[in-house]
Amino acid sequence: MNAEPGPARTEEGIGWPKLLLTLGALVALSAALSVVLWWGKGWGEPPLEEPAAAPAEVPPAPARERKVRPATVAGRFYPGDPVELRQEVARLLAAAPPTGLRGVRAILVPHAGYVYSGAVAAASFREVDPGFRRVFVLASNHSGAADYSGPSLPAVTHYAIPGAEIPLAEVVDELRGQDLFEHEPEAHRMHMIEVELPFLHQLRGWPEEPDWAIVPMILGRMGAEAVDRLVDVLDAHADDETLFVFSVDLSHFHPDERARRLDAGTVHAIMTQDREALDRAVTDGNHVLQTMVALARRRGWEPTFLAARNSGDVSGDLDRVVGYAAIVFSEPFRLSEQEGQELIGLARRTIEERVRHGRDLEVEEDWLDRHPAFRIPRGVFVTIKRDGKLRGCIGETVARRPLAEAVRRFAVEAAIHDPRFPPLEEGELAGLDLSVSVLGHPEVVKVDRPEQYLEVLRPMKDGVILLYEGRQSTFLPQVWADLRDPEAFLTRLSLKQGSPPDAWKDPAAVLYRYPALVFGE
Repeated sequence: MNAEPGPARTEEGIGWPKLLLTLGALVALSAALSVVLWWGKGWGEPPLEEPAAAPAEVPPAPARERKVRPATVAGRFYPGDPVELRQEVARLLAAAPPTGLRGVRAILVPHAGYVYSGAVAAASFREVDPGFRRVFVLASNHSGAADYSGPSLPAVTHYAIPGAEIPLAEVVDELRGQDLFEHEPEAHRMHMIEVELPFLHQLRGWPEEPDWAIVPMILGRMGAEAVDRLVDVLDAHADDETLFVFSVDLSHFHPDERARRLDAGTVHAIMTQDREALDRAVTDGNHVLQTMVALARRRGWEPTFLAARNSGDVSGDLDRVVGYAAIVFSEPFRLSEQEGQELIGLARRTIEERVRHGRDLEVEEDWLDRHPAFRIPRGVFVTIKRDGKLRGCIGETVARRPLAEAVRRFAVEAAIHDPRFPPLEEGELAGLDLSVSVLGHPEVVKVDRPEQYLEVLRPMKDGVILLYEGRQSTFLPQVWADLRDPEAFLTRLSLKQGSPPDAWKDPAAVLYRYPALVFGE
């Protein structure tokens, strides 16, 4: 069958357990990017709470009257000296290896003291194009003294950080007039927005007079309807110069092993854009995550996982940890036909080097510099045909490694280790026909009844993953060429994993779909 993949290979990540193997083995979470944590001066320690005596906010003021929210955690969560702060942020950003993502529009970042979560936050901020001029920053209410519903906007004109006062965007005045928004002074005394601002100011070059503005929102209680209304507002203001920052910490004060399992479920729900699963997440801002995922889905932005850690990785205290994750949402991943042919060439050279010489192909850095997109993590399948017949096909549906590395890995796997075929021999090399499928991240398919799968799946466009009773199987989008009827497609997908032909109809079955860029010779 055309492009029918063999077993997807998985392995333990580096420095982070195999996270996304929830729902019976769908996803092995991408190994967290190597992010260097700076063991510095110890600003901020979990639990990270604000001082009770923070200055009170003033009532709403005329638009032109300057009212500055002071920096309340400088010197504790991050350096209080402007020069030292700028150096620390620059160091954190420099230590976070960029993937080269293009068109990043929204990011998830933590908000603990920099010594604990600064490196994870930097992993997300490092992917942001510095051309933004306006930033919506959203976090959940952390103040026990604030009891309210909806998003709250502050009654100030600027947020202060050491060495700068960041103005609020003009749109804040417009939003204050909408009944969705509240003003709860106590909520804005907390740190969740403040700690993100030095990163953003550094990306802008730390201008003496800030040339960018923020829309700070602290979310109180919000149900699904209120979240959707807020998404309407954010969507209406999304443009090429606007960035959305979602400031959320994951699980709090669980033992390390349990915390990692909880955080794995949360990351999985974000990456698959599963709003129902996010309702059950253990974080300090599920409704903030709901807003982020709903906005991303509406705008067609794709998620990329970058890093995940917890406070125990720094403190060594594994009894009560706080979890952090870095995920970014960007415009749909694209490759040119020329880039696709470069990947085909990489796969062929890799196979030839292994079959002829028993060696791994080395990739030169200058080649990667010419093709920065190949450093971006993506799921990949490599398909080998000979004389028009399948000769090997192996890959992974979830991005766990940079694209170039994934192509090399699965070229060898398809050629040598596909259990359906004997290892490729040198005499077969001349007659091979290769294709490379670069996958988007799977997203859950939600329906009210199984028969609706036949209506919502998109032939020739959707790759499909079926999970059922601990088994999983996938068909790449190319398989639709041989199985054009959706019911026949799902029936064969059920049989492929050894399940009954109608397993896809069982309410316990879970379907995911993913797009793919397919390049062939």
